[in-house]
Amino acid sequence: MSFIRVIVSNLRLLLSRDIEQRLLADQRVFEEGIEKRIDAVEADFDKRMTGFGVRLDRNQVETSQHAAILGGRIDENLAIVDSQLTGHAGEVESRLESMERLLEERFNSIDSAIEERFNSSNSAIEERLNVIGQSLEARLTAFELRIEERMSAIDRQVEERMGVLDRRSDQRFEAIEIGNDKRFEVIEERVNGRWAEIEHGIDQRAGNYELAVDQRIDERLARVESQISQSFAEHSRAVDVRLDDRQVGMDHRIDQRFNNLETRTDVRLEAHELRTDRTLEQNRNDMIERTDLLLQVFDLRIDQQRREIASRLNQTGRLDQSGKLAQSPQNTESEAGGNGELEPVRSFRRLVAEYEPGIGSPRGGLHASLYQQIIDWKSSADEGLDRYTSDEEEIVEYLLSFIADPEAQGYVRQHMRRYLGTLHRIPPARRSGDRLLELGSLTPLAPAIRKFCGYQNIVGNNWWPGDDKVTEKLFEQTGGGERLAIPLHNFNVEIDPFPFPDGSFRVILCGELLEHLQRDPLHMLWECNRVLERDGYLILTTPNVAGCRSIEGVLTGCSPYLFSQYNLESSFDQHHREYAPHEVGIALAAAGFEVLKLETEDVWRRSNPAIMRLLGELGLSTELRGDNIFALARKAGPPVERYPQDLYIG
Repeated sequence: MSFIRVIVSNLRLLLSRDIEQRLLADQRVFEEGIEKRIDAVEADFDKRMTGFGVRLDRNQVETSQHAAILGGRIDENLAIVDSQLTGHAGEVESRLESMERLLEERFNSIDSAIEERFNSSNSAIEERLNVIGQSLEARLTAFELRIEERMSAIDRQVEERMGVLDRRSDQRFEAIEIGNDKRFEVIEERVNGRWAEIEHGIDQRAGNYELAVDQRIDERLARVESQISQSFAEHSRAVDVRLDDRQVGMDHRIDQRFNNLETRTDVRLEAHELRTDRTLEQNRNDMIERTDLLLQVFDLRIDQQRREIASRLNQTGRLDQSGKLAQSPQNTESEAGGNGELEPVRSFRRLVAEYEPGIGSPRGGLHASLYQQIIDWKSSADEGLDRYTSDEEEIVEYLLSFIADPEAQGYVRQHMRRYLGTLHRIPPARRSGDRLLELGSLTPLAPAIRKFCGYQNIVGNNWWPGDDKVTEKLFEQTGGGERLAIPLHNFNVEIDPFPFPDGSFRVILCGELLEHLQRDPLHMLWECNRVLERDGYLILTTPNVAGCRSIEGVLTGCSPYLFSQYNLESSFDQHHREYAPHEVGIALAAAGFEVLKLETEDVWRRSNPAIMRLLGELGLSTELRGDNIFALARKAGPPVERYPQDLYIG
C-alpha cells in the first residue's frame, strides 16, 4: 500500500507540475509579449532620439564649421585691420562680441528645445507604461481566478480516481509480491552457482595473463636498453663531429677577423700618419710664412723708426762725428718724453693719431685724425636709437606698462632696441596650442610675445640656488590691467637636461644667454634641438665681437668685448666669451639647425662711419658689423657634431 501511495503522490506531483508549467509557460508568453511591446516602444523611441541627436550633431557641426569659417575670416580681417588701421580694433571687438552673443543665444534655444522634447517624450512614455501596467494587472487577476477554479475541479476528480486505484493496486501488489518471492529464491540459487564458476575461471586467466605480461615487459625493457645505448653512442659521435667542425670554423673566422682588423688598423694608421705629416708640414709652412711676414713687417717698422730718429737727431744736431747719439741730460729727458714714455710708445701713438683714411693720401686731406673721429663719434653714437615707428611705439608703451620700478624701466629702455629686434624675428603662432620656451627669462618680453606673436602658452627658464624646480613669474600691468603668469623652471642650460619631453615647443628664444655660458654651449643647443618639434624655430641673440664697435675698441687700445668686466658677486652675470657671426652659424649647424637668417644690428650704439670707411678702403667686408647678432634657425634634423673644432679644444 505504501508503494501505491508513493505512486499516487508522484502522479499528483506530476499533474500539479504540469499545470504549473503550463501556467508558467502562458505567463512567460504573456510577459514576453509585453516585453516585446515595451522593447519595440523603446527601440522606436531610441531610433527617434538617435535621429534627433544626429540632426542635432549635424547642426552643431555646421555651426562649428560656420564658426570656424567665420573665425578664419575674422582673423584675416583682423590681420588687415591691424596692419592698416589699428584704430578699428574696438569695432572688431564689438562685432566679435555680438556674434558670440548670437551664437550663445542660438545654442541656448537649441538646448531649450531639446529639453522640452525630452520632457514631453518622458511624460508620454510614463502614461503609456501606466496604462499597460493597469491592463496587465487586471488580466493577471482574472487569469489567477480561472486557474484556481480549474485546479479545485482537478483535485476533486483526482481524489475520486485515486480511491478506486488504491483498492485495485493493493490486490495486485499482494499477488505480485508472492510470485516475486518465489522467483527471487530460484534466481538467487542459480546466481550463486554461476558466480563460483566465474571466479575460478577469472583466477586462472589472471594468473596466465600476469605471467605473459611479465615476460613481455622483460623483453621490451631489454630491447629499449639496447636501442638507447646504441642511439646515445651514435648521438655522442655526431655531437663530437659537429663540435669539431664548429671549433674549426670559429678558429678560421677569428683568424680572418683578426687579419681584417690588423689590415684596417694598418691602413688607418698609415692614413692618420699621412694626415698628421701633411698637417704638420702645412702648419710648419704656415708658421714659417707667418714668421717671415711678421719679421718683414717688424724690420720695416724698425727701419722706419730708425730713419725718423736719425732725421730728427740730425735736425737737432745731437749726433757726434761718428754718427752716435750724444749723451746729455737734456737728450735723455727728450728721449723719455715729458711724461716718461719711451720713444716706441710715442711713435705708436703718433702713428695712430696721424693716420688718415685713404692709403697714401696727403696729410691734411681730412680735417681730423681717425682717433679724433672716434672720440667725436662717441658723443653722438647713441643718437636715434630711441626713435621708434608708430608700430614700435605701441610695443614700447605696452612693455613699459608692465614695469612700475623707475630703475627697471631705465634698464628696459636701454635694451629696448634689442627687445624690438628680437620680437620682430619671432615667427607668429600657427595654432592656439603652440608653445614657446624662453631661456634665461630675465626679459619682460613674455606679455609682448603673447599679444603680438600669438603664443598663449609660454614657459620660462632660469637658474637659482634651492630645491624649487618650478615657480611662477607674474607680469602685471600697472593700473590693474592685464596679467600673465608663466611657469619658470630651475635648471642650468649647459649642464642639466631640459625637463621637457621631445618635441614640446615650436619656438625657443635664447636671448643674450650664449655669451654667459662658461664651458659647453653645444649642450644647450643639442637640448634645444631635442625639445623642439619638427621644423621648430630657434631665435638666438648675442653681442658681436667682430662688430664695428669692437674694432673701434681695438683701435683705441680697449677691449673688443662689449661687457668685459668681472662680476665679484656672480660669475654667471658676466660675459665669458663673445662670438663672431660665423661662430654662431657653426654652432647652430653642428646642433642640427638650418640657419635661415644670420643678421647683425646696432642696438647699443650706431656703427662709426669712419671705421666702416677704413674697412672698405682696406678691402675688408663691411657686412655683419652691427654690435649684436640675431640668428633665426630652423630644426633640420638630429644634431651633427658634439664638439666642433672651431669652438672646442681637443
